[in-house]
Amino acid sequence: MNLRYGLLQGAYWAAMCTVIAFFVQLFKGYGYDTMECCIISACGTAALIISQPLWGALCDRAKKVKPVLLTAIGLGMASVFLFYLGGRSIYWMIAGVVAFSVTFRALMYIYDIWAVRLRNDGASINFGITRSVGSGCYALVAAFFGLAIDKWGTGIIVPCFLGGAVLVAVLTLAIREPQVTVKTEDRVSFVQGVRGLVKNREYLLLLLCIFLVFSASNGFILFLPYRIYELGGTDAHYGYATFIMALSEIPALLLYKTLAKKLSPRVILCIAFFFVAVKIFSTAIFDSVPAVIASQAFQAPAYGLYLCAISNYIAQVVPRSFVFTAQTVLSAVAAGLAPFCAYLLMGGLSETYSATSVITVVGFSPLAGFAIMALFIFFTRKKKA
Repeated sequence: MNLRYGLLQGAYWAAMCTVIAFFVQLFKGYGYDTMECCIISACGTAALIISQPLWGALCDRAKKVKPVLLTAIGLGMASVFLFYLGGRSIYWMIAGVVAFSVTFRALMYIYDIWAVRLRNDGASINFGITRSVGSGCYALVAAFFGLAIDKWGTGIIVPCFLGGAVLVAVLTLAIREPQVTVKTEDRVSFVQGVRGLVKNREYLLLLLCIFLVFSASNGFILFLPYRIYELGGTDAHYGYATFIMALSEIPALLLYKTLAKKLSPRVILCIAFFFVAVKIFSTAIFDSVPAVIASQAFQAPAYGLYLCAISNYIAQVVPRSFVFTAQTVLSAVAAGLAPFCAYLLMGGLSETYSATSVITVVGFSPLAGFAIMALFIFFTRKKKA
């Protein structure tokens, strides 16, 4: 099962990389300026605010998760054809990005939590190992796809994605699910799930921290190419930076199980939040392309630790009957609401300030998330003592 699920994660993140990691290049290829790129991206992330929780609710209520995933994959493949109309009008580009976000992109954390659910149902899955394959494939595609775009242009994005999406669908079909993954009496409606989450104070605090951290993190990703261009780099250099970023996640994912024996998921999340700020500030401070590329290695203690810790933390603080809803509501904040706000803010700032200045400003947001989580841990421990 580890091999099959690892290949599935690898295929999914490789396909995602061909689109998500190179959105800026796609938009710029059609002549859109920085502010327009931010508006298009904001619309795509806004779509995730609603779509991710809905897909999560469907998975919570479904006897089988595979039909839900395959439907989203098929719709996602159809959506990317709208990118071809992006040169005619920004509205067509927005429509394509929104449609892609509502479907294929919305599955980014569902595949993670599906692994946790399969493991809880008795499947032999090591989350760290399987997710590291996803990070590795993302890294390889990022490195070589940047070079390919430099040579052949952004026209290769859609065909490459379609090929990857077909492979994702085939590998999804290859995963065996138990006959009944959730008992009928344990299923709750989306509304019931949300009500349960609203009453969960620890979960709400986590949402606040995630908003602060990922508003900066997602905004940083959008502006990383501009930072590299400021220093005289190219799309190939951006590909190398993304390669280092994704590759560095692998050691953290593989070592998480050992680290988790000494530290709780809550503490590990706090550490991850701090290193998100470190990565952002180092990118703004370093003044050469090689140094900026190297600084992306801070992704290891940042996002690498976060990936494992968040799934385990959600499973600890949220009832099993609406764990998909909990994960996707959180994902809607991390990948939808937070970047939506960040893109609009950073787009406005970019009209006056350089990419370096904009990145520096948003670096203080994850520091705030780190401080809130650290204080929560401190006072919780003090109360127990």
